[in-house]
Amino acid sequence: MTQSHLTPDAVDRVVLTHGRIEVVEWRWPDIIAFTLTEQELMLEMSLPPYATDASAEFPEIAPGRRCFVGTLFIRLPGVAIEGRGEGGHIRVLRIVFDEKLARSALGDEPPSLEVMQGMLDIRSDSLRKIMSLTLREMNSEEERSEESLAALQTLAAVEISRLLKRQIQASPGGRLAAWRYRRIRERLSQGGAQPTAGELAALCGISVRHLNRQFQALTGRTIADYVTNYWLEQAKAMLADGEIPIKNVAFALGFTHANSFARAFGRATGETPTQYRQRKARADDQGVDSTEHASTSV
Repeated sequence: MTQSHLTPDAVDRVVLTHGRIEVVEWRWPDIIAFTLTEQELMLEMSLPPYATDASAEFPEIAPGRRCFVGTLFIRLPGVAIEGRGEGGHIRVLRIVFDEKLARSALGDEPPSLEVMQGMLDIRSDSLRKIMSLTLREMNSEEERSEESLAALQTLAAVEISRLLKRQIQASPGGRLAAWRYRRIRERLSQGGAQPTAGELAALCGISVRHLNRQFQALTGRTIADYVTNYWLEQAKAMLADGEIPIKNVAFALGFTHANSFARAFGRATGETPTQYRQRKARADDQGVDSTEHASTSV
């Protein structure tokens, strides 16, 4: 691939004291294959629908050891990556860190191959939320705040540092395998009552203890918190649809009585299902982002 194909077009860019935040895009051929070495630490998130499936390896470190590249990933400075995948129109939000901030995020010890591969498919809800907030700020051109973007950049560096420490401290193979993570997601997407840790551990073929440790090494949160947040987001999505009776929402989520669902929802949010539905409807009518009221993402 030519150098012109490797150089993205800048859709938007904000230069900060310790780096920059930008939205970039490529229009690649149908199939891509390239080797690229970045000189700066980059945290990147593919933006739908401008994304692609890809795999990569570190040719100077472990040639032939390919891994999946997800929609949220980190590219390390000075480390060559050889990538392959589908081409087309690709758009990415990236936070670029200067040397000082990168050093604070990465520390002094070089990461292992397993950790580097994990950084190409990050499953951190905290980092994904930071990127979502960054994208929202970038899209608010008239009210865009460089101070807010700088704060999000610093917060991203802190979360990268925490993520690296968790993965480095985990034993080899301590991260939950991608196929096990997919099985958990598939079970949750089926709806019904919240699965127990024992049920999910059996689904993954490991003990509850190993599931808890490996899941936290992968995502930074406990399996119980993850299941609760997933359930809560499903509940909110159904409640936002004013056509679905609350008792039907309760049954779809595995509750035998609407009152039991209301109590569980109230403990998690501080609102009854009816109050949430009414507030969401008012916010939608007024064009307000109702997620500002204590919403969590999965």
